[in-house]
Amino acid sequence: MTYFHGKTALMGAAVFAGLALGGAATAQTTIRVASFTPEGAVGVQHVMIPWMEAVQEELGDSVEMVPFWGGALGPSPFEQYDLVRDGVIDVAWILPGYTPGQFAQLQVTELPFLVASAEEASVVGWRLFETGMLEGFDDVHVLTVWAPDVTNIHLTDPVTSLEELNGTSLRTAGATQALFVDAIGAAPQTLGSTEANEAMGRGTIDGQLQGWTGMNTFGGFAVSNGAYRVPIGASPFLLLMNLDLWESLTPEQQEVMMRHGGEDLARRGGQAYDQITLGIIDAQRDAGYVIEEADEADITRYQEAYSGIYDQWIADTSNGADVLSTFQDLIAGYRAQ
Repeated sequence: MTYFHGKTALMGAAVFAGLALGGAATAQTTIRVASFTPEGAVGVQHVMIPWMEAVQEELGDSVEMVPFWGGALGPSPFEQYDLVRDGVIDVAWILPGYTPGQFAQLQVTELPFLVASAEEASVVGWRLFETGMLEGFDDVHVLTVWAPDVTNIHLTDPVTSLEELNGTSLRTAGATQALFVDAIGAAPQTLGSTEANEAMGRGTIDGQLQGWTGMNTFGGFAVSNGAYRVPIGASPFLLLMNLDLWESLTPEQQEVMMRHGGEDLARRGGQAYDQITLGIIDAQRDAGYVIEEADEADITRYQEAYSGIYDQWIADTSNGADVLSTFQDLIAGYRAQ
């Protein structure tokens, strides 16, 4: 079923308006699924739409999934959690880094030199959530946790080591990334992806911490000349549902939604990001994008040189030591499978 591919935010708004203003009363539950990103974003195409289609197909006319892409129900990435919590959006893609303090423990996935791929970060992130030790989720329902490709550093002037970034200004997506940027002697600037591109174009920042899919979706390659590939974490993503809506659903509807969400959706989403990233890197390299890569010796050296990042994160984060230890154990368990 491909009902939600190619559906525009305008179409979604028209459908919802019709239901709200004069549609006949039915037992059908309308679910507004929204993202501030364009429809072509990897998370929309490979996480949100597959979940919508699978749920719609299995539940049939008892629900109606209505898509709103491109910020049709609220364009700011920094407001998405509030919008879904308050019921303006029923289901939304949330970036914890853009919701300061709300999901600080989950941002352990953003610590550098720990996760190796989007799939690993996604599955382990979901398993960490399932432990019940994470705070910040009482007012929403979590459908899945996933992560994009591992964050790298994209720059106006390419470098071959982290030491060369001392004194630069770099875009971050939140407090955990800012710890890393501070540690390497650079100045963090928390900006959305579009704002970061504008700042790079003006020369007010020197680069941005961003995944390759994010660079591709938001046009970051137009203002960047190269990248330093070093594994500096993966920003966690959340697919959240308004809690009142979740509690109004039947047990059957809830079971179907979670069966198509959870770890399975996290894994498939992470795999999609990993595969798409390889194609983007190859295309950019062929186009002349300068790509330097840290080797294992570099990464070991960085882990030792910047070990204070972990101590600072633990000090800044509620139950940080236990969360980090559990996260590392879950990574080891995932790699042992």
